[in-house]
Amino acid sequence: MSAAAPFRWQDGERLIVFGRGTLADASGLIGSGYTLLTTRRAAAQAPKLSDAAAAVHEVGPGRVDEIAGELRAHITGELLVALGGGRVIDVAKALAAADPPRRVAAIPTTLSGAEMTAVHRHAVGVATDAPRVRPAIVINDPDLSASQPVPELAASALNGLGHAVEGPLTPLASPVPNLAAVTAARLLVCGFGA
Repeated sequence: MSAAAPFRWQDGERLIVFGRGTLADASGLIGSGYTLLTTRRAAAQAPKLSDAAAAVHEVGPGRVDEIAGELRAHITGELLVALGGGRVIDVAKALAAADPPRRVAAIPTTLSGAEMTAVHRHAVGVATDAPRVRPAIVINDPDLSASQPVPELAASALNGLGHAVEGPLTPLASPVPNLAAVTAARLLVCGFGA
């Protein structure tokens, strides 16, 4: 199976850009002066994003709700850029949900799929019925989202495969996401030579 073709999709209120080299276009899509949430590994892969940020916060290991709760008092700005894996993206979504009207731009460095959903824990101290947030901008460069060392990438791919299998079984399933899930499952399996 060949690699997925690059695309640019306006999905309601959000923009999704996918393809090799899209990271180079990130500054044109998100501008500058944003708050960057990232990890050391991710920041090292995209130093221009740190340079253009008004503030950079490293997201350490732990639970999303606790990390977001600890960071909440230190986060400023209207646009939160999440450069990292699912934990980093979910922390950005939790922070945006805690103090609206913030927006999230997600640039994944793993195969978690967190950039595509409004599924996340809320920051500690935020009501559980508060509206959830999905990223307004998604910039997915496959070279970056598959950049983990192979053992970690395999674990991330299995996590993505799990989401592809369970997605069509949820009450929110519909034909387009179901087709995307089947295609994702095929690409993940082919990507590891199975």
